Amino acid sequence: MNNKRFKLKVFALCIPGLAGFIMFFLWPFGKSLWYSFIDDVFHKNFVWFDNYRMVLGNRYFRLALRNTLIFSFVGVGLLLIVSLALSMGLVRLDRRYHFMKSAFFLPMLLPTVSVIFAWRLVFDNDVYFAWMKDGGPLLQTLPIYVLYIWKNSGVNIILLTAALSQLPGEIIEAAELDGVRGLKLFRYVTMPLITPVMFFVGILSFVNSLKIFKESYLFYGTNYPLDAAYNIQYYMNNHFLKFNYHNLACASAIAAIILAIIISLIYKIQNKFTEDVSI
Repeated sequence: MNNKRFKLKVFALCIPGLAGFIMFFLWPFGKSLWYSFIDDVFHKNFVWFDNYRMVLGNRYFRLALRNTLIFSFVGVGLLLIVSLALSMGLVRLDRRYHFMKSAFFLPMLLPTVSVIFAWRLVFDNDVYFAWMKDGGPLLQTLPIYVLYIWKNSGVNIILLTAALSQLPGEIIEAAELDGVRGLKLFRYVTMPLITPVMFFVGILSFVNSLKIFKESYLFYGTNYPLDAAYNIQYYMNNHFLKFNYHNLACASAIAAIILAIIISLIYKIQNKFTEDVSI
């Protein structure tokens, strides 16, 4: 009887969360899927997969999807390298590290508009724009890469430093007694031990890379930036402003599928690494 009453209490406590999940996630996602199979919001004729074929054949969608994936993988890779390098250096600071936590979180606490204002003071000049036009995609998107790494490295450093600080000292000492030092110690001992945290930080960084539209839009100041900076959020925003909800819904569904595939692959790789470490 007590067990049944406890289950009822748990279910009652879950109702607000489930209601919010259904109302703000499942229902809008289902509505978006429905929009992707109709011709427009006025006639609402069912057209099956015609919208998907049209969106996949749109060169601007392919450009936006390619730029988004490039930014995510390159940006996440650079962010992980920078965060891990700084974390390994901060572990040596021991107690002094605690006074630096506020500095790491400062970029995330600052208002985006004020950050972009400062960013434009640095990059908004004739010399840089001349380089940007002639320097190719790298220079055209360099300010966004730097901003992304600067803004998101703080949380990663906190998590990675905590993981490095909790490494078993006896394992490190045993490896050093066996002559394993430097890069070999990092590759064969440190990295396997912090692999779960690295994957978590990688997923967090990947999700944050998909939320860079606000900063990019404020920096370039237009709905149609340079081709190298045109990502999937620009495509969705432009079609939203044009009331092309069927195109927007198709792009959202395709992006959601690709995101689900990427995260599934990350989890499979994580499970593989975890099994190897446990063995």
